[in-house]
Amino acid sequence: MSPQRPSYTTADAATSSRRPSARSKLSLVFGSVVLTVLLTEGLLRLSPFLRPLPRTYVGEYENRPRRNWVADPLIGWKLRPHLELGGVESNAQGFRSPRDFDSLQPCQRIAIAGDSFTYGISVTYEKTFAALTEAGVERSCVDNMGLPGFGLDQIWQTVRTQALPLHPRLIVVAFISSDLTRSEEAYRTFEGFNKPTFRLMNGQLVPETARDRPNFVVRFLQHHSSLWRLARLADRALAQHCPHGEWWNLNAAILDAVRNDCRRAGVPVLFIYIPTREWKEFPSLRAYMASNHANFIDLSQGELALTPDMYLPRDGHLNEKGHRQVADALLHFLQENLPTP
Repeated sequence: MSPQRPSYTTADAATSSRRPSARSKLSLVFGSVVLTVLLTEGLLRLSPFLRPLPRTYVGEYENRPRRNWVADPLIGWKLRPHLELGGVESNAQGFRSPRDFDSLQPCQRIAIAGDSFTYGISVTYEKTFAALTEAGVERSCVDNMGLPGFGLDQIWQTVRTQALPLHPRLIVVAFISSDLTRSEEAYRTFEGFNKPTFRLMNGQLVPETARDRPNFVVRFLQHHSSLWRLARLADRALAQHCPHGEWWNLNAAILDAVRNDCRRAGVPVLFIYIPTREWKEFPSLRAYMASNHANFIDLSQGELALTPDMYLPRDGHLNEKGHRQVADALLHFLQENLPTP
């Protein structure tokens, strides 16, 4: 007896023809994902903070002529020497200082490398924490080598090429959180200058070159995707608490380089973390300093923590009270660790 063949009704055939195929399901899922991404991109772009902000790379831009600033191949840029303009006075070395830096001057020399917070934006020089420190230490010379817009990599190069050759008794590295992000940039749009930029290769810092630019896909996402920017910011915020990733590893290597350069020169180094109004505590940095037994002042916590009334309301830099607080913290360290010879 031959087996019976299954019979299909007209209704079964109609139902089968209406059932979506696997290809149709994939197309539906893909379309939903694309629509979601586009809608998310549109919503994110409503926030100016999340609009695409591509990184800059070596060889992309030329230095822009500036009236009061000059390019410097070692650290990026400096003030024009012997400048006197709007309460700002520069020395022969191109730093904000009423005197030249002279290694033969008989004094306790302390060199402070930093950014605009060290430079003292909107504060007279006598009220900067560098000048206040010099006034508080007898027979001292405190060389203020802070320059606006500097990244942590430029601060390192300032220590290596400008401060250590002067044979100071102490190197002070003062920085804010944004300085770590500036380490990833090869060109500073606001200042209009190229700067030294480094990357990690086999765990070692090497100068970045034009050949290190990323591929087309990454560059496209950097220029056009708010989602990409959000992911980068989220990863950076996570690294602030749990050290990981390209951003943290690069800057940790730069901090290592500062410590190694100073150790080879036989000069102690003190790190000072200056929190901004937007970015306060930095647990990963605190853990790094503790694990390496580094001299470290964290002004985001403790008795000497900076308070909201210590910042300028307009641009968020330190006001006179804020500079006084940093100077007091530095003077306390000096009294405990750098007695007068």
